[in-house]
Amino acid sequence: MKGYEQMELDLTLEAERSLKDNVQGVTKFALGQIMRNDHPGMVRNRHEGYGIVSEHGAALRASVKLVENDMKIMLGLLPNGEGDFISACASLYNSAIETAVSAIKLAAQGQRILGDLYGSETRTPMDDYLGEAGEDGLAEEDSGFEDAGLIDAAAEELPEALEDEMEGQ
Repeated sequence: MKGYEQMELDLTLEAERSLKDNVQGVTKFALGQIMRNDHPGMVRNRHEGYGIVSEHGAALRASVKLVENDMKIMLGLLPNGEGDFISACASLYNSAIETAVSAIKLAAQGQRILGDLYGSETRTPMDDYLGEAGEDGLAEEDSGFEDAGLIDAAAEELPEALEDEMEGQ
């Protein structure tokens, strides 16, 4: 019998893993629909990202509250007949579906924000240096490099400067 209990546990865990994989697939699908239908702009910073998830989080909390209310109604209807309880169960089902949709939308927005901000939020010192650089990849000031044309011009002026300095002594 112990082997049977273990096998049942393994099946439950496999089913949960499969469900999680399916939910992740649905989240990717939802993100694709959001991008196709709503055409949202790129999330520019973490503050904007927080605003987006905050809005979707509020919708999720509201739908969870509906589930909680439906559960309270079901508890109150336990002593009553089956008809009222079945109606409350149908309401709970609808509220749970709305909660799942809200959670999927929140997860999809989180995935979108992660994708948009990943490169801009994870900066290295080299990224900071290149961010201050000009089009040629080098910072125009304080780079430690001089333009070869400026060196040639300075070299031409050097003998004249040395002659002037020697005459002044």
